[in-house]
Amino acid sequence: MNASTINHLETFAKNHPGWLFRGHRSIDWKLETSLEHAARRCGENQNEYERRILEEFQRHAHTYLTRTPKRDDTLEWLALMQHHGAPTRLLDFTTSFWIALFFAFEQTEGEECVVIALNPASLREKRQKGEDFNVLLRENIANGSHADEFLYQDVPFFTNARLAIQKGRFVFSFNLDHTFDNLVIKNQKEIKRLTIQSSLFREIRQRLNDFNCNSRVLYPGIDGYARYFQNHTW
Repeated sequence: MNASTINHLETFAKNHPGWLFRGHRSIDWKLETSLEHAARRCGENQNEYERRILEEFQRHAHTYLTRTPKRDDTLEWLALMQHHGAPTRLLDFTTSFWIALFFAFEQTEGEECVVIALNPASLREKRQKGEDFNVLLRENIANGSHADEFLYQDVPFFTNARLAIQKGRFVFSFNLDHTFDNLVIKNQKEIKRLTIQSSLFREIRQRLNDFNCNSRVLYPGIDGYARYFQNHTW
């Protein structure tokens, strides 16, 4: 699908209520986790690489932070790592089309950018009532148990300001032997891609600022405020 008018964007958002969205700066980008990318670049096995990264991060995070998650709160640890730029199996999505559009538009360096929409109804629910992803993730990372080829979504109980403001959700797998993109295809997830033409960028900038959807809001703190001027005009 292609968008060449603001009305196309509004219609797409209106027609996909409750979906998860992710912005990409290039139409060539695949759905790939930062762990996949880092492991491939370093020539490492994802499973072992993740196990070592998590252990090291847990050992030393207290020297940088005033509060760290409980040792067994694996999903919160992964979310914290993701927040600060460490490679993880988590892939960021948002429940807001406009926030996803902001990320696509803010990062684009080409003539087009893309918003990917994922129907959460096509994701796998927790396998049994009361099942705890912290336990499943911890055991999966430790010894590979609970591996399947489904995709799940969740957020930790304790979120951070950025995750809350960005209306974030994490989509992830218990099987690192397959790429995220291949699991999407294999499980026939309901996904739509909206390509946004560069002719819309000026209008998008204005529309997002009208929504107060910009870096100084989505990235709390002075860093977000400074970043805001990369895409600001008077």
